[in-house]
Amino acid sequence: MATADLNKLQQILANAEENQAVLGQIRKNMAKVADLIAEINTMLEPGFKPATKERKPRAASTGTGKRPGRPRKSEAAA
Repeated sequence: MATADLNKLQQILANAEENQAVLGQIRKNMAKVADLIAEINTMLEPGFKPATKERKPRAASTGTGKRPGRPRKSEAAA
């Protein structure tokens, strides 16, 4: 009977450790959700204007005139 009680106690302790880990993950995720909700609230304000994204200019060509990638089969055979 004592071994059954010890096994039950070990099982309870193991479950408690797993539950603590799950609670920690839930807290982290809830913090992320709260941040996202705050971000959405700022987007929904009447005077909100999204920031324009600056695009990088395209890289200059190497001068060979060929496109990057695998050559065509007809070129490879010649």
